[in-house]
Amino acid sequence: MTTLSNSLDRRLAQAVATTGRWNAVGKRRQAIAWLTGSVDFFARGVFWAWRNRKYITPLKLANMAVVNIEFLMKRERLVGRPYKMKIESTNICNTRCQLCPTGLGLRGRRKGRMAYEQYTELIRQVRRHLFALDLSMWGDPLVAPDIYKMIGHAHDNGIWTYISSNLHGFKIEPRKQRDGTLEAIDDATKLITSGLDMLTCSLHGASQETFAIYQPGKDFGDALAKVRHIVETKKKLGSSTPAIQLNFVVTKHNEHEIDPFRAMAEELGCKPIFSTASMNVRFLDKDKKLTPLGLADDVLAKKTKDHLEDWLPKNKDYVLGAYDEMRETGAHRGEEFNGKKSYNCSWPWRQSVINWDGSVATCCGSFEEREDIASVVDQPFSKVWNSEKYRLARRSFKKKLSDPQAEDNPCATCPGFML
Repeated sequence: MTTLSNSLDRRLAQAVATTGRWNAVGKRRQAIAWLTGSVDFFARGVFWAWRNRKYITPLKLANMAVVNIEFLMKRERLVGRPYKMKIESTNICNTRCQLCPTGLGLRGRRKGRMAYEQYTELIRQVRRHLFALDLSMWGDPLVAPDIYKMIGHAHDNGIWTYISSNLHGFKIEPRKQRDGTLEAIDDATKLITSGLDMLTCSLHGASQETFAIYQPGKDFGDALAKVRHIVETKKKLGSSTPAIQLNFVVTKHNEHEIDPFRAMAEELGCKPIFSTASMNVRFLDKDKKLTPLGLADDVLAKKTKDHLEDWLPKNKDYVLGAYDEMRETGAHRGEEFNGKKSYNCSWPWRQSVINWDGSVATCCGSFEEREDIASVVDQPFSKVWNSEKYRLARRSFKKKLSDPQAEDNPCATCPGFML
């Protein structure tokens, strides 16, 4: 069966690549654009269903359909439940990524790791409707001691799993136990046998010099050796998972290495991912404790322009339009997004975030504790999902919230992508 599955997997992937090429041709010839687009859409749907057959149930498919209809209608009180979630294993990190609020030392909430018992209770609550789970958030998941057990528990409950890591907490050799003896297996074997479906490795460079600009004090060669070890162990175990991606957040300092990075990823047998950087300008008028500094408009504008000029790439394909405007003016916007959005964000409908301490946030950009919707420590997630603050967050996409309603509601002044 394994041989048959791998053969079908390859053939379906080849079919999707072929229909994708047809679709590209079709876009240049309007007469056949609809046909080629439809064939490509159907082929990708079949491929997705095949690849995820372990995780699909009739109930999950029905829930996805309901959620997407409710998203299109911009309903406030939802019948459907999120089919994607982030459950934060930990917000502790071991590197200082220069565009990340955690890496910059901002104090959003106290540091900690989710208790395994709390995690299993959450999985019990969401397993019937949840399709995909990401155990990454504001920390590095490999810092969490129970991470492989957490992945395995979700996998055993029929949930597709994903983590993103800088790999600095990953060990190539087996770890020492408390009694001084070595564990029976290494981290790569634990990772692969946990059932993890996708791993993204955060590199953001193709050389030590570029790598160190974004992750100061870290060794590029060490990170690359760990990627190689995972790839080799995966082959040794004959596993098709996890799919391994190498992430490259495109900035002014690394855009010259896009092609070398792509070649490096392909040589390793990994998929290169090129991401638009989040500049997190919303924190520029705050100190480390997130207390507002009250900077004058002209001072904040200069600080914003300097920050964007230092990090935004020249390649406009990797620059969010709002950042391009801010680079020119330095002006921070917000109030005009209350009731309308520049970007059609689906987070309040399709996805949700549960932080390590049980607090719930509307999206992956919500860092400050005051923005939390509620907590699942004292009530089930189903009650939080349709709570007043969550419903107001959804309302802000089509109706303006009053000042009291908008207070501490991150969606109220967000353009659809946290700036």
